[in-house]
Amino acid sequence: MSRSEPRIETTGEQSCPAPDQGLQAITERSPGGTPNRVAILGVGLLGGSFGLAIRRNYPASRVIGFSRTRSSRDAALLRGAVDEATDDARSACRDADLVVVATPVDRIAELAIVAAEVSRPDAMVTDLGSTKAEIVKAVEADRLARGKYVGAHPIAGGERTGAEHAREDLFRGRPVVLTPTSKTDPERLARSVEMWGGLGGQVVVMSPEDHDRNLASTSHVPHLVASMLAGLLPEQARDLVGSGWLDTTRIASGDPEMWASICLANRDAIADVLDQASCSLRHFREAVLAGDRDRLFRLLESAKRQRDAALAAPTVG
Repeated sequence: MSRSEPRIETTGEQSCPAPDQGLQAITERSPGGTPNRVAILGVGLLGGSFGLAIRRNYPASRVIGFSRTRSSRDAALLRGAVDEATDDARSACRDADLVVVATPVDRIAELAIVAAEVSRPDAMVTDLGSTKAEIVKAVEADRLARGKYVGAHPIAGGERTGAEHAREDLFRGRPVVLTPTSKTDPERLARSVEMWGGLGGQVVVMSPEDHDRNLASTSHVPHLVASMLAGLLPEQARDLVGSGWLDTTRIASGDPEMWASICLANRDAIADVLDQASCSLRHFREAVLAGDRDRLFRLLESAKRQRDAALAAPTVG
C-alpha cells in the first residue's frame, strides 16, 4: 500500500464518514499546499518533533510554539523546533493555517476549540493525543471546531520528555492513526493524510472508539504493567537489575502526570484490558504453584507466539 493510500479499519463503521460524505477523498492528494503559519500548542517531545519535521519539509512556513512554562518555550527555541514561542495560545493560533495540539490529553479539546476560533477560516486543527473518544466528542460538540478538526495520534515518542529530545525523524515510518467521524470535513481529512505522509508517517484510519480499545492493549496497559513491575523492586535488589528488568520497565520512566491523564481519559477500555491481565496472571500463578510444567510451558509459548507474530507483522501502510 502506498503512502498516499491509508489503511482503513472498518470495525467502527458508524463513526467513520460514509462514502457519500467523501471518505474516498483520503486517498487523493490534498490541494492544501504549504502552510504559511503553523501553531504548535505544547512544545515537548512530540510537539517539538512535529515542529522540526514541519520546518524540514516546509522551510517557508512560520512555526509558532505555545507553552505555559518558560523553560519549555526556551527549549523549543534552542532546539530549533519553532521560530517563535509564546505563552498565549490565542496569539499563537491567530491566522494560522495549521494548528497542532500536543498537550496532555486533558487539555486538548479545550485548546482545539480555542484554535478553531482564531485560526484562518480554512485552517486545519489536529492533535497528537494518545486517547481519542473523549477528545473527539468534546471538540465535535463545538460547531466551529468540528468543521476544522481531524483527530490524529502518531504512534511515536519515548519515555524522555521535552523539546530538547525532539527529533525531526520521530514520525518517519511510524503508524499515524486518524480518527474521523461522520462530522469530519473530507477535505481536511485528505489534507491530514497528505501532511502525515509527507512527514514520513504511515496512515491508518479507524474510529475514535476502536483507537482507544486498541491503544489500551498496545500502549496504556503495558505502561501500567511496566510501572507495577518497577514498583515491585525491593531496595536491596537495585544492584541486581539486568537487561530483562530494564527492558520491561523502561517506559515506567514516562511522565506520571501525562500518564495519569491518559489512563483516566481511556479508563473503560483500560479497565477491560486490566481485567484480562489479572485473569492471565492468575493462570500463571496457578501453574507455578501447582508445579504444572506443561501448563506453564503452554502459557509461555502462547505469549512468545503473540510477540513473534507482532514483530513479523508487515509495516503499516
